[in-house]
Amino acid sequence: MRILRLLLTPGWLATLVVVAAVVVVETTPAGVLTGLGGAVTGALAILAASQFGLLAAVPVAGVRVQRIVLGIGPRVADWSTPDRTIVLRAIPIIMAVGVRAAKAPVRRRMWVSALCSAVAEVVVVVLAAYWATGGSAFAHGFAIACVAEFTHALLPHRSATATSTGWLLFRLPWVGADQVAEMEAAPLVGEAIAAAHRGDLATAERLSAQLRGTYPDLRSSLSAQVFVLEAQGRYAQAMILAVKLAGDARQEPDEAATSFAALAGLACVTVEAGQLDAELGLSTASNALDNAATLGYPAYKLNGVRALHALLRGEVDEAISLAGRAAEAGDSLLVRADDLATLARAHMASGDNRTARAVLTEAEKLASWWPRVAGTRSRLEVC
Repeated sequence: MRILRLLLTPGWLATLVVVAAVVVVETTPAGVLTGLGGAVTGALAILAASQFGLLAAVPVAGVRVQRIVLGIGPRVADWSTPDRTIVLRAIPIIMAVGVRAAKAPVRRRMWVSALCSAVAEVVVVVLAAYWATGGSAFAHGFAIACVAEFTHALLPHRSATATSTGWLLFRLPWVGADQVAEMEAAPLVGEAIAAAHRGDLATAERLSAQLRGTYPDLRSSLSAQVFVLEAQGRYAQAMILAVKLAGDARQEPDEAATSFAALAGLACVTVEAGQLDAELGLSTASNALDNAATLGYPAYKLNGVRALHALLRGEVDEAISLAGRAAEAGDSLLVRADDLATLARAHMASGDNRTARAVLTEAEKLASWWPRVAGTRSRLEVC
């Protein structure tokens, strides 16, 4: 049943449709193989077009680039700052771009960004269709995949980590009052989080207080307040808000997945800091991890939390393995610094302080002020 549910998701259905269409169009085994090669290339091309469209939206819609990750696999180069992630990975076949509206009107800016992405995809689809008229099996596969992927992108869909072009184009203009309020608060929320990312905790606290006064019960406001409290090492206070977020009955499944993932991580660091009973905290983290995974939060994004959870349970080897994978997969400076702090602590627990110091030095290059990084340094100096 699990495999059947996976195959019935829009992404897998689009893949199956492409394969079936290539098999029907091409009459020879060689033609099918060539067509499938064209389909893979076409899918990558349309995905790239959507991301270049988002980049084009920066001057058109007045949005800011938050993230550009080119490729998959091991990290080759990194030009990230606290405000922006720019990473090059070993196999540059795909690109991921993230943008945000830093000033009002947020809804219009995000809608125009989605339109730019869709227009870029349409251009590729039209060119692919024209190319396919030449009769090449590769061109047929390329065009089929472009059409299928474009259609898939236009389906309104949101997950814990992504929002489709179709959702932004067709659902965003008519969202409810709660989501309108979320968009109105987005610039202030973004400023608070950005200040915390830079380590400017005085500014982050001032903006957090402004959020508490202006948007006391808004989900994005509460999330920003949680992050600022965590950056200050005030984990027990952050936990109260994180529990409130995770228990919100009004949230959508994608929002709940993110809430539970955040709660799991916060429960672990609160236990680690001695601000929460270990049995209660680890049980809370375990349940939150299960809920996040069930609701669709990507497993690889939970590796950092699972690593700390394993370390707190005394499973040192598991913690080293998970923390290493999390630090390699992560792109955000603070997330990587936090995962490296976990890895350093795991090496300390195994008795390898030399490796722990090397790992911690890497974490300090990213965010030496982050409470878990600074706290790990203090522990190492005592050892």
